[in-house]
Amino acid sequence: MKLALAVLLMVFATAAVGQPIVIGITQIVDHLALNAVRDGVIAALSEAGYVEGENVRYILANAQGDFSVAIAIAQDFKARGVDLVVAIATPTALAAVQVFSGTDVPVVYSAITAPEEYGLTGHPNVTGVSDLIEPALDLALLKALSPGIRRVGIVYNPGEANSDYLTKVAQEAANSLGLQIVTAAAESTAMVMLAAQSLIGRVDAFYATTDNTVAAGIEGVVQVANAERIPFLMADPFSIGRGPLVCAGWDYYSHGLLTGKVVLDLLAGKRPNEIPPIYQKDTEFGEREILLNLDTAQAIGFTFPQAVVDQATGILVGGRRFVPGE
Repeated sequence: MKLALAVLLMVFATAAVGQPIVIGITQIVDHLALNAVRDGVIAALSEAGYVEGENVRYILANAQGDFSVAIAIAQDFKARGVDLVVAIATPTALAAVQVFSGTDVPVVYSAITAPEEYGLTGHPNVTGVSDLIEPALDLALLKALSPGIRRVGIVYNPGEANSDYLTKVAQEAANSLGLQIVTAAAESTAMVMLAAQSLIGRVDAFYATTDNTVAAGIEGVVQVANAERIPFLMADPFSIGRGPLVCAGWDYYSHGLLTGKVVLDLLAGKRPNEIPPIYQKDTEFGEREILLNLDTAQAIGFTFPQAVVDQATGILVGGRRFVPGE
């Protein structure tokens, strides 16, 4: 433990004499929510006085949905001697923890569903922020859209630990809501639309959890859902402009700010094992957003029930996002 603190102090001393701290930021795939997390992390550090090229240098990497690439990125970070790693999404976090196991380099995970479930806790050099959602709330909202919704199709990547976990949670929650979950696997972004098409005639609505593969290929689900004129709820508010009828969940830029605060605590001298996992739902940024897409509703001939409208924290109309009452 003393060695880890000594390493951190050495990092600050080096930065003080002109050598910037090097932070590697790795994410599993490129999509709006994960990009917002990355931007939030950098913004938090910038506000605290960390200026790119002066006292901090970022190495940004994207695994393009491939775990083997995520491993290679983490190995590259290690070879280049980064001082700290921010790993965005479960696969990249698992890769970074594996590669940096037994080292004193802090690994901060972000946009992780259940860190305890994935073995990301208990490591002396690992901590971070979870974006755990409650599928039961999303399914109840989906059911409230129409009394005709009985069968809900979930397109997901079973290779993503977070998505596999949340799909199982959704299946359990569906029983108490009188819903039936029908799943379709999409192991890559290219397969997302094909998976959605396989559900045609078998479901009354679509639902996607915080699955990065689906988020990256969300237009495929939107196209199928709109063609079939059925509701689609995505657990990612940042995706509302890409066509889902409803989006619910966390603001991922705020999630990045939370993650950035953890990084700042480490740079100030805290050790990772002194910071327990943080869940966004338990913080000041834990208000769940519910966004309604009026453009999609008009396109498929759907009218939102007043009870759902009353819950909305934002609407999209004419391609622009508004907050009710403003």
